[in-house]
Amino acid sequence: MRKCCPHCRSYGVVKHRRRLWRRLARRPHTYSCIDCGATFPLQALDPSPDRAVLQPDRDGDSPPCPPPAPRVRIAARRAGTALARHLSPTRIAKRLAWLWQWLRRPPIEVWVVKQIDDDILHLCGIGTPCTEQRRGVVIEALRQGSYRGGVCIGRTGAVLNSRLFEALIPLDALQLESAAACACWEGRSWRISHVPQRCWLHDGRLVAHLGTVNDRAGLVSSEDVSTIRDSVTPGVTPGDPVVFLAGAARGDPLPPSHEVTASRRQTQDAGWREDGSWGRIPRSPGGSGPL
Repeated sequence: MRKCCPHCRSYGVVKHRRRLWRRLARRPHTYSCIDCGATFPLQALDPSPDRAVLQPDRDGDSPPCPPPAPRVRIAARRAGTALARHLSPTRIAKRLAWLWQWLRRPPIEVWVVKQIDDDILHLCGIGTPCTEQRRGVVIEALRQGSYRGGVCIGRTGAVLNSRLFEALIPLDALQLESAAACACWEGRSWRISHVPQRCWLHDGRLVAHLGTVNDRAGLVSSEDVSTIRDSVTPGVTPGDPVVFLAGAARGDPLPPSHEVTASRRQTQDAGWREDGSWGRIPRSPGGSGPL
């Protein structure tokens, strides 16, 4: 059926070309009449009987508004408009920029402190918390000093429990000074003692002594063995050394070699005789075989 203009009843109806945003939003086509110049939507050209054809008023004024579209068509139109808004180039560019920044964000780094003395911080190095908690939750727990979980120090790859360390300080809360010999934390100055890797799992107390750190003189932490030294009784000499030999019981000496050889010669030809007794089988004088 040919499309007829609802105003002048002319058949010179032309379909307009939709723009890109109207295509993405799935907006309907619009039409115009080449005789009267009126522009109207598709609903005005719908020949179905449930839609009233637009007729001019009795006074010759403009025609009334077209009847409303069905609910399904209105919902689809709204969904298409929302989809087109979300798929706009500007919004897509912003989302991609945010995703790139989220992927490039640096990991959380902390200073791992093994022990805190009166004026010395026993520092293990820079570590990274290893946990499945959200980033914001981990940062807030580190600021409050209530973080509990795994910690990976340096590039060792070993994940240690945070209970082995006395403090995990955020990287921006502690500033090293004077070639990593001193540090500023909580408004005061501290001396730094470097803790070697062998002391990371030590549960006892550490002591700081002068040593070499990165080819420079500095404080190095080690295990406190003063309690072991105090328990040793001076003036006690050790007893005779005990020699452990293969083939003998612990502390028992080996028998002489000639006795071992004689017993081996006596038993090497022993066996069951024809009369049912056990003993050495006599041999012939020539040594060719048993008698």
